Amino acid sequence: MASVAFLIIVVLFFANNQKQPETSNIESTHILRIGVLPDQNPETLKKRFEPVLDYLSEKLQLSCELIVPESYPDLLQLFHDQKVDLAYFGGYSYVKARQRDGAIPLVMRRIDTRFTSLFIVKASNPAQTLESLENRSIAFGSSLSTSGHLMPRHFLQQKNITPESFFSSVQYSGAHDKTAYWVRDGKVDVGAANATTIRSILEKGLIKPNEIRILWETPPYANYVWAIRPQFAGSFNTSIRDAFLQLSPTDADHSRILKNLDAIGYIPADPDDFLPLANIAQETDAMLAAGKLN
Repeated sequence: MASVAFLIIVVLFFANNQKQPETSNIESTHILRIGVLPDQNPETLKKRFEPVLDYLSEKLQLSCELIVPESYPDLLQLFHDQKVDLAYFGGYSYVKARQRDGAIPLVMRRIDTRFTSLFIVKASNPAQTLESLENRSIAFGSSLSTSGHLMPRHFLQQKNITPESFFSSVQYSGAHDKTAYWVRDGKVDVGAANATTIRSILEKGLIKPNEIRILWETPPYANYVWAIRPQFAGSFNTSIRDAFLQLSPTDADHSRILKNLDAIGYIPADPDDFLPLANIAQETDAMLAAGKLN
């Protein structure tokens, strides 16, 4: 009997001391670290996301910390290093976070199921088609941007336009608003950017309608999504998802939050929503790696 008791004690000892998979560090810090894509300047992003962070903090009874990384790759690295718990990804960066770290999609805006990109030119530019801009300069956003690079490049390829051989130069601004300013200021002839951001910039008067012009709008595709690290428990994921789903445009406070996020509401997100995008990303990544787009 003594030997049996000893064996039980040994088993329990190793079971209790075996390293357990991390679920989160929120229980110890009481802070939910939220990372967002740096697709606009940091001050704009803080004003945009602080209201929803306050809302989530109240709903989840946790402090929420906003993290604005320096670049798209930085956000992916912070997510990988478990320094960001919940991330607002573009479709392209989400696909990479899903492949590398098993990111779990929670919610997306209704608009994100049918998102578009815009090719913009200076208002005085006489071009009427993308094909007429051969040997001119183009700007994308970040190389990891869905709406500022991946999908515009994809639709250019469908028109048999390979940017590196068709345009005189290919530049990367790093952000949608910066691309618009580059076009306005004549630094590049055409820019590819997020349709929602460009229309918001025009609506707010940050760029006047007589300074830039929309040349072409792409077909729709899936884009932005809120995703969480896979280490978190299902009930916690559900709490975050439900908090977003409960945002209602008929509630005055919620309406202000939604307006900041260019949303009218949220719907549940599923990995299958991004399968077509994942296939395009895989094909484009393979071509870039092989040097076929240079």
